[in-house]
Amino acid sequence: MLVLTLVISGIALPYFAGAYKGTKLRAASRTITRMARYARSMAILREETLTVVLNHETMEIYLGAKAETAATEADGELDQSVLKRLGYVDGDESSSETGGIEKEVHRFLPDTLSVREFEKDFREEDEEYDDLYLVRYFPNGQSEWFILELEDNRGLGVTLENDPISGKIRSEFTQ
Repeated sequence: MLVLTLVISGIALPYFAGAYKGTKLRAASRTITRMARYARSMAILREETLTVVLNHETMEIYLGAKAETAATEADGELDQSVLKRLGYVDGDESSSETGGIEKEVHRFLPDTLSVREFEKDFREEDEEYDDLYLVRYFPNGQSEWFILELEDNRGLGVTLENDPISGKIRSEFTQ
């Protein structure tokens, strides 16, 4: 009986293992799609431009609005330079790590994935951040066009393309 179970599982196991191929790619694709859909909805609702940022080195994706910078003048309250010296307010180095975006929602994509290619119409301000890919969502429901190709360590990939008018992301899995 035990031998029969081992033989059957030995034959069936490779077929089941193939079903799990690409699950991290599918999960990452769904995460990016949901984040983009949420960014579009919140940009319309809040009537402000929101940005989805993908850090391709840490594989962190986050969403937020442009970080508010406080006035550097003393207004009877605490001076910003004093707060920076005391460590209560981050200096410019934190804005370069986040692309000047205040993180509201963030997720980490699986470590086994990497960005094969990212294509969009880059703006001048995008070139400041080498390791960040920024996609803006506007209050009128439109967004910046982009194509993102992710790849896992087995060579499987997914291509995500954003329609800038409707905000719909089309995904296509490749081998």
